[in-house]
Amino acid sequence: MKKTKTPDYILSSDWHVRGTKPICRTDDYIEAQTKKIKFILSLAEKYDCPILIAGDLGHKPIWGDKLLNYFIDILNRFPSVKIYTICGQHDLINHRLDKWEEGGIGLLNRKKCIKVLTKEYKDISPFSYNDALLDSNKSISLVHKMIIKSQEDKLWDRQEADHAKKLLKKLSGSKLIVTGDNHQSFVIEQNNRLLVNAGSIMRMSANQVDHKPSIYLWYADNNSVERVYLPITGNVINRDHIDVVKERNQRIEVFVNKLQDNYELGLNFEKNMEEFLDKNDIDESVKEKIWEHINDTSE
Repeated sequence: MKKTKTPDYILSSDWHVRGTKPICRTDDYIEAQTKKIKFILSLAEKYDCPILIAGDLGHKPIWGDKLLNYFIDILNRFPSVKIYTICGQHDLINHRLDKWEEGGIGLLNRKKCIKVLTKEYKDISPFSYNDALLDSNKSISLVHKMIIKSQEDKLWDRQEADHAKKLLKKLSGSKLIVTGDNHQSFVIEQNNRLLVNAGSIMRMSANQVDHKPSIYLWYADNNSVERVYLPITGNVINRDHIDVVKERNQRIEVFVNKLQDNYELGLNFEKNMEEFLDKNDIDESVKEKIWEHINDTSE
């Protein structure tokens, strides 16, 4: 249902701003990225409300001058828009929260292009990557942590991650929890409280072929959200590289099995490797690399 009131915040996460094209994309990725960023900023300008980003604004901690200038140029076209973000692991050098100011978001924060939240601010409690999750009486908890919709919705076998209702219970003082890291989009409601995992604004891997990038408009008066889909183009994701990787992995598996089947790997690894290389048709350049690595690691 369309809302008639003005939203209080635009909820988003995982922008992963980058200057390179993912291997799966066949289109002009930077152009697609630019359109989505401008779309979100235009909404914020239209409704005169801030944007919340639940971490991973950037794809890498060090942006480089070209990428910084690209992003700042876009932001400068929307001078009234406020962006509040926390740090995801992709924003942090060596995943260290104490180094956030040394990365791209640190520079953007110093230039006042964005505001990085490191402590409670207005109605928001920020929890960056690896921050301890402590209950708060603030209306909003902004969290960068892998959260799945439910234990039946794991992204891979044996994944260990908290599910949405568990986090809602842990951060019981906030009526809205906005999470980032999981690139899927979902909303969980429990006892008139919400957890919104906005998902990534871009499709960066082949397994996101069915992903519908979105942001959410949040209305504080009744704690409700409205999903807004970002503009996308169909048929821009290619899976050929996955088949190449699978074929390579199969060759590696055959290689390992051959080692296990034909040789008793005892304590003298180098002797076993020497025997294997002598008895099999291995290219000399490959042998050289193997021994170079063994020598390096044995020093």
